[in-house]
Amino acid sequence: MSFCGWENHRSNVGDSAIYKSISFSKFIGAVKPRDRTPQYYLLAALYCLEAGNTPVSAREVGDLLRLHLRKDCPANINDLLRKNPAFATLENDQKPLRWTLTDEGVEKLRTLSGMALDSDTKSARFDYDVAIICALEKPEFSAVVDACGGEDAWEDIDDAVHTHSYRRAKLKTMQGLELRIVGTTSTSMGLTAAAIVTTQAVLLYKPRLVVMIGIAAGTRSGGKQFGDVLVADPSVDYNSGKVVEANGIREFQPDPYPIGLHARLRSVLQRYRTRYDVFEQIRAKWKGPKPPKGNSIHIGPLGAADQVIDDGNRVIEIQKNWRKLIGVEMEAYGVYRACHESPEPRPRFVSFKAVCDFAEEKSDSWQDYAAFVAAQFALYFITNDWESLWPSD
Repeated sequence: MSFCGWENHRSNVGDSAIYKSISFSKFIGAVKPRDRTPQYYLLAALYCLEAGNTPVSAREVGDLLRLHLRKDCPANINDLLRKNPAFATLENDQKPLRWTLTDEGVEKLRTLSGMALDSDTKSARFDYDVAIICALEKPEFSAVVDACGGEDAWEDIDDAVHTHSYRRAKLKTMQGLELRIVGTTSTSMGLTAAAIVTTQAVLLYKPRLVVMIGIAAGTRSGGKQFGDVLVADPSVDYNSGKVVEANGIREFQPDPYPIGLHARLRSVLQRYRTRYDVFEQIRAKWKGPKPPKGNSIHIGPLGAADQVIDDGNRVIEIQKNWRKLIGVEMEAYGVYRACHESPEPRPRFVSFKAVCDFAEEKSDSWQDYAAFVAAQFALYFITNDWESLWPSD
């Protein structure tokens, strides 16, 4: 797969103009006809074309303006932009000339239109679509690599100044949109390592969605099978709290600060509760031993802590506070918390962890299968429902 021109990835002019047409109509309707000056039109067009993020040509601006204004479209766009250097800066001296909308330009447009607009256009953008975080290279991230097309579909983007090793790939949705994917693993298992790698990935690559993929221990409730996908909603740090002693009895008082999914993400995922056909497709791809029954998805409280549980009594203790607990694992809460408290642009986040054992019955026999199902389902969900997750304008 070729990655030439990656950093300059951009939709074609026609698609960009149509996609942003509603936004431009809002600018037209925001002011009276006498206030719709050529300067106002140009600033609005630059904003709609996201010229604060990626420089645009006069032709792109003209295509958008002609779409809405037809014969009233301003002429000599490059000359008009040169007359307003505080609002738009020229990024090159070769044809086609490309222009960037400045923060002063956004402020001017805000004043003219009376609309609430992003003031720092360059920092308020996403650079990648999806960041995939795994705790383990094998079997977790290796399953993600295979689900995305194998080793040849990925490119290393290592930089020795960074602690973690990153790779990227491209993925097409069912509707033909090309997504930019970046993936990495933490330096060890556990909440702290997960929070660190997520924070660094978010700051470096500004993903729109962060996805944790891996394996977990399930609870026996709900008829769970090896390979069932657990979605943390909310993720719960069940070890957070206070230990007290009263009348000679030691007691733990939890203070877990649970973090749940974005409402739209949760709503779209709910559809898969009865999509057994999806899991049958995934199961059919697996060449090794399979559990006796088909798989499904479970959405609910997933406990997280820096400990491996091999004691059924500990699970019972956790369930006293979280009666609908679907399982326990060691990373998702760190990922959720890092995203929840990240700077703008803040990503959405979700965790897909498949059951490889049950907390009171530890086994390594199903780890590869669970990692396979988690990765396959995550990629199926992203490619089939990406457009359902985000507003079109």
